[in-house]
Amino acid sequence: MNDIIEQFDILCDVAMAAFSEELEISYEMSLLNILEFVKKHPDYREWFIDRFKLILTSRNSPFEAVAFCMRELQWPEIKEFVISKMNPSEDPRSEALRSLLTAYDEFWPDSDLYSYYSMS
Repeated sequence: MNDIIEQFDILCDVAMAAFSEELEISYEMSLLNILEFVKKHPDYREWFIDRFKLILTSRNSPFEAVAFCMRELQWPEIKEFVISKMNPSEDPRSEALRSLLTAYDEFWPDSDLYSYYSMS
């Protein structure tokens, strides 16, 4: 695995730990670190798309990390992936996936949860 993807995975692990309040770093700051890292490495977009999809299919990863990043990035590949996975009869997490789609809307109901987005 290359260094960029390893660094991305580490940032995601830090976000998971921050979400669980196991670290001093705030959850929002850990999400912002992921977003800034992805923006700094546009050549790795396809790799990041695969990683975001893994987060969405993992049973123990918070969707907020993907929603936070997609609010700014607006990658259609992730939106299409989420739509394709929304099937309440197969996945009880479909409602959470549906809430992720709101990050693509002009108004994001969760924006007030993050100071980064509440200023825009």
